[in-house]
Amino acid sequence: MSEFKVQRRAESQFQDVYGCAFRRILPWGSSEPSDTGMGVCVVAPGSVSTPHSHVDHEQFYVVRGSGVAHVDGQVVDLGPGDALVVGSGQVHYFENGSPTEEWELVSVWSMGPLGEAS
Repeated sequence: MSEFKVQRRAESQFQDVYGCAFRRILPWGSSEPSDTGMGVCVVAPGSVSTPHSHVDHEQFYVVRGSGVAHVDGQVVDLGPGDALVVGSGQVHYFENGSPTEEWELVSVWSMGPLGEAS
């Protein structure tokens, strides 16, 4: 039987990245930048993450909470089950308008646009 890995939320480390609490999930056991990966971003109640861009593409999936995504000057409301693709070089950030609820998003990044149809 092959072995598989599990990362428990209670055992993982969050760090401040671009103004939100970020927990790297993949690649396993690495805190270094990577061409592909997955993590969890938590935007605190009433806060705004830091506007930024990067060379990789980033796909987001909203797990819980809701808020506003800003991408290259455009604004979109997002809630549980919504997904967003941010292209290479696009300036983006998140705004959580709730005074009490965290906004949790899964982030998957890659050097290619995973969310676009071929």
